[in-house]
Amino acid sequence: MPSSAAAGPLRILHRSYAGDGAKPRPPYFSKLLALVSLLRAADALPVRPELVFLNDGPMPADRLRVMEAHGEVRQVRRGGSDARSYREMLADEAARPGADEDLVWLAEDDYLYAADGFLRLVQAAAALPQADYLMLYGSLALDPAAGAGRRVAVLREGGADHPAAQTADVDGATWFRIASTTSTFGLRRRALREDLRLLRLGALTGGAWDNSSCRMVQGFTPFDRGTLRADLLPLGREPLARWPRSVARGLVRALALPLSRRPARLRRTFMGSDPELAFHMEAGDVPPHPVSTRTSKVDWATVAAESAAWGRERGIPVG
Repeated sequence: MPSSAAAGPLRILHRSYAGDGAKPRPPYFSKLLALVSLLRAADALPVRPELVFLNDGPMPADRLRVMEAHGEVRQVRRGGSDARSYREMLADEAARPGADEDLVWLAEDDYLYAADGFLRLVQAAAALPQADYLMLYGSLALDPAAGAGRRVAVLREGGADHPAAQTADVDGATWFRIASTTSTFGLRRRALREDLRLLRLGALTGGAWDNSSCRMVQGFTPFDRGTLRADLLPLGREPLARWPRSVARGLVRALALPLSRRPARLRRTFMGSDPELAFHMEAGDVPPHPVSTRTSKVDWATVAAESAAWGRERGIPVG
């Protein structure tokens, strides 16, 4: 695969929902702060990235003004759910012209970014041509033995610092092979085009569909037989009114099984970073996956304060 060093500028698709939901959040959380931290990280790149803001529902005026000042703003055509806007974004981007080695970052609207997050992402993409998907945060490291079978296996006792982890050092950051991620990640345009059907199908499988999608594109089994049996035979487990939904989910999941049996050339490699360079703002100041001693020391409250100050210096009133 050609190096990303020869590709065009990083393309960032920021997918935002108008509301906030009821998830537990750190005290400094706001979607405006998340947006500003993304812009701060983008500003550190030597080549200006392409910024596209995909909005599901009417945005608050303060956020919309910032989006309009920094990139292209689009309205999701058929929104109303995370899966719908995600599937639309994937299809639209896959149809767009561009080189196979182009790097695309798919961003949800509640992540906090380190100032050098995107810079390190681009560096890693250039240095690790074998990495199809790159994440700016950690996870449990993939067990190297998992590549020999259909069932995913992780190294439960750590991440990048586990002796068996598959790692690569790039400009002071350690990148290691991981098993799964959320809906915020980077990927090569070639992988997006070749994985489009699986990624869009994965978003219809219900539950933790992002985790299922990750397994599918790596060639791992996304669901076990017990899960499928429970979906397809809901008698005694689900109220009668929920049977159609359960059976429909089971049929989609059953379809995903043969499609996840990918040839070796299409089994993707996922790489995550240590230290973490982005934080899903759901559980206070401690990252959701403190997988090593280095990762667990990231002070995201300080990153939040620095991002807010950066925004205020540029006329963006981040609280």
